[in-house]
Amino acid sequence: MTTTSPNPTAPTGSAARGWWALWPGLAAMALLGSSVAVIDATRSLPVFAVQSARYAVAVVAIVVFARIFRVRLVLPRLRDLGWVLGGAATGLVGFNLATLVGTAHAEPAFLGAAVGCIPLVLALAAPLAAGRRPAPRLIVGAIVVSAGAIAVTGWGRADPLGVLMGLALVAGEVGLTLFGARALPRMGAWSYSAATCAVAAIVFGVLSAVTEHPEPAVLSSPTALAAIAYLGAIATALAFVLWFTGVGRMGAAAAGLCAGTAAPAAALIAAALGAPLPSPGAWLGMAAIALGLVIGFAPSRGERLSRSRRRTPAPPAP
Repeated sequence: MTTTSPNPTAPTGSAARGWWALWPGLAAMALLGSSVAVIDATRSLPVFAVQSARYAVAVVAIVVFARIFRVRLVLPRLRDLGWVLGGAATGLVGFNLATLVGTAHAEPAFLGAAVGCIPLVLALAAPLAAGRRPAPRLIVGAIVVSAGAIAVTGWGRADPLGVLMGLALVAGEVGLTLFGARALPRMGAWSYSAATCAVAAIVFGVLSAVTEHPEPAVLSSPTALAAIAYLGAIATALAFVLWFTGVGRMGAAAAGLCAGTAAPAAALIAAALGAPLPSPGAWLGMAAIALGLVIGFAPSRGERLSRSRRRTPAPPAP
C-alpha cells in the first residue's frame, strides 16, 4: 500500500523532501487540465449518467493500475467511512453539482477565478484544521499562486447564486483534500481514491435513474465511450491517485499550491488543440504561479544552513 506521512496535513513542503515532492501534485493538475480535450464530447449527454460512468470507470482503472504497480488496496473500515463519505460528498458530488448550477448563474471565468483561490484557502484551512498556525511562507506563496491563477482565467460576472456556487466549488475541493488527508495514513492514496469514486458513481447513478432516465444507447457511441474512458481512467483515476500521493508527501497546505497550476495546464492544452493562445495577462499569471511555487517551496536560509551542517562530516576525535 502507498506509504504516507503520519501527519498529512502538516505544511512540510519541499523544505523537508526536496523539489521532487512536487511532481505528483503538478502531474495531477496537468491531467485534470487535460479534460478540456474531451469535455465537449459529453456536453449533449445526460450529465448525471456521464458522471456515474466516469467515476465507475475510475474505480475499475484504479484497481487495474494497482495490480500493474503491485499496490495493495484496502477497504475502508468503519472509522474511515466518515472521511470517504465526506470527501465524496464535497469534492465529487458537491463539486459537480455546484459546477452544474454555477454555469447557469455565473460566467466560466468567474467560476475559474473562484477555483483559483483554492491554494490560499488550503494554506490557511489545513493547518488550522489540525490545530496549528499557518506557515507564513506558504501563505505568501499561495497568495501569489492564487493571484496568478485568477490572471490566467480572468474574472467574469455572477449573480448571487453564482457567487454561492463559486464558494461551493472552493469548499468542495478543500473538503476533498482535507478529508483525504485524514484517511491517508491507513488507506493510502490509491484506496482512498477508489473508495470516493465508488461512492460518487453510486450517487450519480441514482440521480440519473431518478431524474434523467437515460437510455443505455445514449452513452454507447464511440465518441462518448472514448471521452468517458479518458475522463475516468486518466483525468480522474490517475489524477486523484497522484493528487493524494502529493498530499501524503507534502501535507495538504503545501500541496494546495499545486492546485493553482490547473488553470495554466487547461489553457496550454486548449491552445495546443487549436484554441487561441493565452493573452499576455495570462502569461504573466503563469509567471506569477511559478514565482508563488518558488516562494512556497524553496528552502529558507535557515533550512539551507541546517542541511549544510548535516552534510558536513564531524571532525575526528582527538
